[in-house]
This record gives sequence, structure tokens and C-alpha cells, in this order.
Amino acid sequence: MNKVLLFILTLIAFVQCKNDSPLALADIRSIVGEWRMTAYRGKDGSTTVPDTTGQSRSLLIEIRADGVIVDGYGRLSCCPPLKYFFNDREFVPQPTAPVEYPHCLLVLCGSCPEMRISMPAPDTLLVQSCGGGTSTYVREK
Repeated sequence: MNKVLLFILTLIAFVQCKNDSPLALADIRSIVGEWRMTAYRGKDGSTTVPDTTGQSRSLLIEIRADGVIVDGYGRLSCCPPLKYFFNDREFVPQPTAPVEYPHCLLVLCGSCPEMRISMPAPDTLLVQSCGGGTSTYVREK
């Protein structure tokens, strides 16, 4: 009986193992750099195009070589997601340099488990947030 139980537990353990290991930082090299937002499509399908006539850094995100995603001013967002996925594979930021934290004392963060990033063209990023909206970015630098 114990051997049967041990076999079943071992089988369950193997079935639960994931084949997809997290991406190494070298695997996200193609998305490292500054990206300017050019459009936002909401969950309902509506599209917003921001005014890009001014060179505002508020429309920028920077994906650093260590995987940390910051805004155009080098600060983390107030409520960063817990997981990042690039082309459906998880990557974990590994900060190698200090990160500036914004003043978020009065911000009530909702649960945002993940952010999905895809690269449909060499200089275009699609970033899907947990709310269902998708931001389109083009390479700045």
C-alpha cells in the first residue's frame, strides 16, 4: 500500500513540474532600452492616442538590462506587477543598480499579478496590463 501511495505522489509531483523555466536576463536583451507610448487600447476596445508633440518623459518607460522596468524619470511605478512575462515566458528582474521609488503613501494598490510584454515588430512593444488594457510603445533609443 505504501509503495502505491509513494508512486502516486511521485507521479503527481512530476505532473506539477513546469517545463518553462524563467527567462535569463540575456533573453530580454532585445527589449532593453527606452520606449515611448504611442497608443493605449482599453479593455472595451476604445483607443487613446497620447499627445506626443512635447517630449514629455511621462510617456516613456525604460527596461533596464537587469530587467527592472522604470518610468521615464527612472522611478518604479507605485504598484508594480508581481510577475513579468515576455513572449509568454516569465522573467524576474534582478536589480543591479539602485532604483528610485516614487512617493506612493496615498496610493491604494489593487492586486495586479502580472504584466505581459510582446514584440510583434523589432521596434514595437505591446504591454498588456492586468486590467486588460494594452499599451503600444515604439523604441525611443
